[in-house]
Amino acid sequence: MTTHVRDIMSTKVVSVSSQMGLDALEYELNHNSISGAPVIDAGKLVGVVSQTDIINQLNIEHTYASSIYDYHEGAYTDESREDEIIQMGTFVGHRMEHLTVKDIMKSTIKSISPDASIEEAANQMIKDKIHRLLVVDGSVVGILSSTDFVKLCSEGMTAH
Repeated sequence: MTTHVRDIMSTKVVSVSSQMGLDALEYELNHNSISGAPVIDAGKLVGVVSQTDIINQLNIEHTYASSIYDYHEGAYTDESREDEIIQMGTFVGHRMEHLTVKDIMKSTIKSISPDASIEEAANQMIKDKIHRLLVVDGSVVGILSSTDFVKLCSEGMTAH
């Protein structure tokens, strides 16, 4: 008997809006003990977002802030440019405060049918180097994550 995606997927799907701020996104992911979520606007799947996307964006923002700091502290800076430095710092702060899910989400959606075998799903996840697949049957009906495969192994289930 073949084990299918529907047999091991999580059916509790927490979705987020593309207009959600990153602080609210981080809260939602932590509150639901998940590491990623589909992005759905007006009932339409428009992307997927993960904690890794948040971390990557924060690294970009940190690089901007570091560049401004280095410039300000650099040997070639004189006091006449202090207003310019303050404006750049304000820009970075404003940017971070107003980033939304839309700014960091992946719009390329990796999905699979609930009727696919878990071998197909595992191969797709390995090929695409991803940790989750949205399970789609007309709409999002579940999520298959690498954690679901770990649970499968820990429960002693095997695919035939």
